[in-house]
Amino acid sequence: MIRPSLSAARRPVRVCAALALLLLAAGCVTGPKVVTPEPPPVPEGGPPVPEDNEVVLSEGTQVVADAPWGRIKIEAGPGLRRVYSWRGLRRGVVLEPRQERMGGSLGIHFEGRPPVWEAADGITEVDLEEGQKRFQTVDDAMVWMQIRRLRYVWNNSGLVVGWKPHEDTLQVEVWQFYIDGEQPTNLPDADDARITTGPVEVVPQEMKPVLEYPDGRREPYEPEAAPADASKADDDSAPAGECNWFERLFNQCPKTDTTEGDASAEPAEPAAADGADAAESPDADSDDTDSTTEDEAQADESESTPRAEIDGSTVNVRSRATTDSDVLFQVRKGDSVGILKQENDWSYVEFDDGRKGWVADFLLKQ
Repeated sequence: MIRPSLSAARRPVRVCAALALLLLAAGCVTGPKVVTPEPPPVPEGGPPVPEDNEVVLSEGTQVVADAPWGRIKIEAGPGLRRVYSWRGLRRGVVLEPRQERMGGSLGIHFEGRPPVWEAADGITEVDLEEGQKRFQTVDDAMVWMQIRRLRYVWNNSGLVVGWKPHEDTLQVEVWQFYIDGEQPTNLPDADDARITTGPVEVVPQEMKPVLEYPDGRREPYEPEAAPADASKADDDSAPAGECNWFERLFNQCPKTDTTEGDASAEPAEPAAADGADAAESPDADSDDTDSTTEDEAQADESESTPRAEIDGSTVNVRSRATTDSDVLFQVRKGDSVGILKQENDWSYVEFDDGRKGWVADFLLKQ
């Protein structure tokens, strides 16, 4: 009888030990997880508003304004806290009461970097104002808005809101106008439909999933597209678009119920039987599709670009944002423009005929 050598007898033991180590490592080593972060924090609240300070919003109310730079919502309270929501972002600041009047207003404000604030699309600082403005005449109020750095929207009762992101700073102003000591009932170019007020409705910022590593580091998460051939996917994979190889590798697939078959799917439309109709149909569909796509693109661009009108009898359009620059052409009052960007109280505008240039802000009217 031939006995196996000692080394041969130990070989199965070594293989089993190696397999055990691999299984142990597979259970202990973890990679990044797909997580959905919590919305950015906002301050819990603030001290009460001093009686002498003139605010616009009472605690527990909000204002939503469709201003030239887009929609903004401002929530008031508790106390001096204000929460601002714009372009899918939501941040809060505890404002400070002014100790003396600034430009006639004894309101509340904050300028600088708030204590509780996460960077929001590059915005790390704020310049916030809320208060009451008093004018002798309506014309005085209109002139004041024209020479300011913001583009405002207002209603007939004198509620005025303006905002814009400027480099790393969010600028927001909320004013209540008084004309000759009284709240107005009618203002030129007012649009009541663009400003709404009511009780606070808290809508947290919508957060997107990210990859979170064991050391706390986070990176953007981009789900992979589903494979073109469903038959090539693993039998135990989640439905297309809900789970990718990375999630399956680290056991991050969501648990969902699936049903077999596609009996509920609607049948595809049969191909055209007539050859002439089949030849003509694609061209017609293509023209309609191209026209629709172009119209939608123009509509999207129009909605995203703030609009204004020339507000001077004869206005110079210049090559740069300074009165020392060359005059490209002249325009007249009432011409419509789109505001492409702003710089130092000047706006770079585009006219309906495609011409572009710089116009001083006080010569533009919303």
